[in-house]
Amino acid sequence: MKACYRVLPCVLLLAVAMPALAHHSAAQYDFEKNVTVTGTVKHLRVANPHMDLLLEVGEGKARHDVAFEGHSANNLFRQGWRRDLVKEGDTLTIVVAPRHDGGDGGYVKSVKTADGHTF
Repeated sequence: MKACYRVLPCVLLLAVAMPALAHHSAAQYDFEKNVTVTGTVKHLRVANPHMDLLLEVGEGKARHDVAFEGHSANNLFRQGWRRDLVKEGDTLTIVVAPRHDGGDGGYVKSVKTADGHTF
């Protein structure tokens, strides 16, 4: 019974600490290359640990949604992003580090709004 009182707190402590170790890396992106993408904002969530952006890209019937990720809210704010700067329906031109596997999406390196504001 005494062993249970020693083991149980350790197990609980590990269970609580594991999410802190779950941060994923950006190794899936090729930061040596730049790809420019223009599309319409379907969704933008700027929060920590990183930004999530969903753009509708393509022409006519070939239009489809592509998900991107980017820097944290703190980094974006320091680079000029503000909450009212980008809204759903806006057109953005972004420069991304593409995925190594050639799939859609990428890691956002820079954003240019239709009125020319960049961050």
